[in-house]
Amino acid sequence: MNTPSFPPQKHILGRGSYWTLTLALIILPDLLTAQSTITNDDEVVQLSEFTVVTDKDIGYATTNALGVTRTNTPLIDTPQSVAIINQEFLRDAMAGELYDTLKYISGVAIESNVGDSVMIRGYVVRSQYTDGFADNQNQSQAGAEPFIFERLEVLKGPSAIVYGSHATGGVLNRVRKSPQWKPGGEVAITFGNHSQQKAEFDYTGPLGRHFAYRIIGVAREEDLNNGVETRFSWFKRWNVDPMIAWRPWRNLQVKITGEFLNERGFKHWSDNAELQPFGRGGSTTFGLLPRDFTFTDPWAYSENDKRAVFASIEAQPSAEWSLRLAGYINYWDHDVYDIFAAGIQANNRLMNRSSRFATNYDSDKTVAFESVYNFVIGPTAHKFLFIAQHFELNNESSVVSHNAPPPLDILSPVYNYTTPINPRLTSKTNSRGENQSLSFHDHIRLAGEKFQLVAGARFDKYNSHAKSLLTGIKGAVNGGDNWTYKGGAVWKPRKDWSLFFNYSETFTANFGANPDGSTFKPSTGVVNEIGFKTAFREGRISATVSLFDLRLKQIIGLHPDPDMATAGYRVQLDQQITKGAEADVILNLVPGWDLMLSGATMDISLPTKLLPRNAPEYTGALWTRYKIQSGALKGLVLGLGANRKGKVPGEVGNEIMFPAVTTMDAFAQYVWRRYRISLNVSNLTDKWYLARGINRNLFLTGPERLIKFRVAYLF
Repeated sequence: MNTPSFPPQKHILGRGSYWTLTLALIILPDLLTAQSTITNDDEVVQLSEFTVVTDKDIGYATTNALGVTRTNTPLIDTPQSVAIINQEFLRDAMAGELYDTLKYISGVAIESNVGDSVMIRGYVVRSQYTDGFADNQNQSQAGAEPFIFERLEVLKGPSAIVYGSHATGGVLNRVRKSPQWKPGGEVAITFGNHSQQKAEFDYTGPLGRHFAYRIIGVAREEDLNNGVETRFSWFKRWNVDPMIAWRPWRNLQVKITGEFLNERGFKHWSDNAELQPFGRGGSTTFGLLPRDFTFTDPWAYSENDKRAVFASIEAQPSAEWSLRLAGYINYWDHDVYDIFAAGIQANNRLMNRSSRFATNYDSDKTVAFESVYNFVIGPTAHKFLFIAQHFELNNESSVVSHNAPPPLDILSPVYNYTTPINPRLTSKTNSRGENQSLSFHDHIRLAGEKFQLVAGARFDKYNSHAKSLLTGIKGAVNGGDNWTYKGGAVWKPRKDWSLFFNYSETFTANFGANPDGSTFKPSTGVVNEIGFKTAFREGRISATVSLFDLRLKQIIGLHPDPDMATAGYRVQLDQQITKGAEADVILNLVPGWDLMLSGATMDISLPTKLLPRNAPEYTGALWTRYKIQSGALKGLVLGLGANRKGKVPGEVGNEIMFPAVTTMDAFAQYVWRRYRISLNVSNLTDKWYLARGINRNLFLTGPERLIKFRVAYLF
């Protein structure tokens, strides 16, 4: 087949990036020359403002996070709901995808059929963050690789003051592992059912007196798509992350991290569809088709490539003042040949299908200068954060359509569409957006730490435009500026519990465009939240309980017409209101025993009187483990998890509602000398259920029972 090829556009750093660089380069030289040379190889770099403190973590309980302020802050002093998945939980869960662990956080659900597209408090969060910077992986088959991260931080509600215009309803901030100044590492192999195979390598250590390095590598292969083995399914991925840190002076550190990823797999769209006549309550193929059924054909595939570099210069000219200049460049290329359902015929047996070849070439660039200054004025202590940031997004996308494949007999399928016919370019667009921002955030402590106030503001200036490369029509420039504000309070009668209030606004300069070149208005929102936090017994009893009212305007969603949605069209809703209650509790009451509990209930309303696609009415989860402390079985760990998700709308028209579902996970682990041997079983009962929907023709089931056996050797 002759398919038009479209080389990716050249990626050029925009002029707007340089104002941030210039500001930093004026200040940093004086700071660098003021530092003394290291005299002790064992000295630790004193740059804790930009580093997560983990030495106080107890089991699954985490006391500090970077999340809310992008600096190291105790969670109990944070006037916002934040939930942490730390390294111990990531290791115990043996996550193949990040959602394998995120489902144990209250108010979080998966939204789409790809990767890390999650829903927080009923709002879709597609723009993820790594180390505080936007990290796009558009249409990834499996999302980010869990092994490369130290922890996951889920910030609930708007966080635009710190994270900017992509943080509308919440933030998933993924914190990478980083180079360490003491040698250590891990090599592991994993085998499982459905031909699961994975090899993992992680090693870090010093290079002389001034350098440290780390390299992480993952190779993975399986006969699965999103945890389901359908006919023809397969998936392969490799991921390599080299890192280096340079410490020329005691209070100065330079870090450079690269990420290189390639993944390729069978493109599976769905295995269920609504039957005719369409309409609320209409019958479906739920449970009537074989579990491995697919509407697509063997030739369909999806391929993604990532090349990214993160670099930072961190300095601490005094005990009170910390600075960081950081930049992130990410290139993400996505190609997909696929077939998807396009409506069933009146006989409710023949499924019409469509075929296409689609590409997306994305580049994201962020440059930020951050300053944290601690000072005292009279009875008040201040932690003042200033951020100047430039963000730039470029996207070139195209769609090549083909003649429709022959209808598929869903009861007796014959897969024979191996040569797409009559390829023709039907859409090719280029969109570009830039956002410059200045923000400040002051955390004020009164009467010691008993009373704390948080206040901040952010100014954004943005512009974006789109152009149809097929017709030559250039869309209108979408630009403007906006102020957003944040206020919060913490009352901390004792060091181990607090009450908090959070008011936070958000503003999203929506980049990109519809296939016809039409652009989108900015999205705005505000949250009011009150809550209660504990850190009793040095964090062994930690909890966050909150009530919230989240109001978002001009939210982008799928077009209600399935054909328009399939063609890539999106619409904006006037307003989405989510009111709810959440609780995340972690207990470590006796040595060796850990318990995590979470639950959320949400009341979501739209102007259409419908519910957002894939938004559950409630979620609940439990995860527990026990480590045997003595005797012949010392080192053995046993764990069990259960997850409950309420009724879910399967598509934007709410004509299909997925029933509530409960799944269970279990694991066992044994540590012997330098070896860690693990067995993990997810979906223990092998329950068949509908997990999420795309439209009325495309519904995906949840993962099958997956068994993994892992052997790791620790350096």
